[in-house]
Amino acid sequence: MERIFEAADQTSRLLFEDGLKNMDFSWIFSKGGTAAFVVTGVIALLMILFGAKCKYVLFAIQGFLLGVTAGLTASWFLHLEGWVMIGVSAGAGLVLAVFEAVFRKFGAFVFSLIAVFVSVAALGGGEGYLVLGIAGGVALIFAILAAVFGDPLIIPVMGISGGVLGGIVAYHYLPYESRIVFYAVSAVLAVVGICIQYAMKSSKIARLERKKAKEIREKKSVESEIEMARNVLDSDEQEESDN
Repeated sequence: MERIFEAADQTSRLLFEDGLKNMDFSWIFSKGGTAAFVVTGVIALLMILFGAKCKYVLFAIQGFLLGVTAGLTASWFLHLEGWVMIGVSAGAGLVLAVFEAVFRKFGAFVFSLIAVFVSVAALGGGEGYLVLGIAGGVALIFAILAAVFGDPLIIPVMGISGGVLGGIVAYHYLPYESRIVFYAVSAVLAVVGICIQYAMKSSKIARLERKKAKEIREKKSVESEIEMARNVLDSDEQEESDN
């Protein structure tokens, strides 16, 4: 248990000192090692291939991670330790995860805000107030549009963010340590992901339209049969009255 407390305390210190003060989160991969890259790669694939389809799951995952991060950072700032720090962090993670998954527009806004901000900051090098300011402005625009329009804007957010995460993983494992490789891999993954998700969305819409058209045809067919039966009955009644 002491090791868990020590790990949580060290993480909260790194989040506060390196993360917030210096905007440097590279230690996540250096400390996490292969596990951090594997998790990042899996999340990137989910965002690229099935981002819009499993968006609420991704909203919940991001909400939990964001809440835990905020809890650990606050714990370091307030000098909280032990079970209190664990409880605050876990509680904040669970609350934010539920909020992002249940309140869909809120989830789309927060997810897009964080995902786009991190992506633009990573593409811009993550240094300097100008880069962070641009990242914040672009992220806010995407977040508002995603909350208003839903999937048509969430798909680009998922594709771009997943592409950048995939680019980070590829940059670490590929033998070419160049920013150009990072940009190229990120761009290719983003374009592929956006195209795949729009194709899946179009296919889903086409299926729904065919189903709706079939229901309309069946309804019209039933109405036509009822009308024909009514006409036959009216004709029989007319003949009986004439006789």
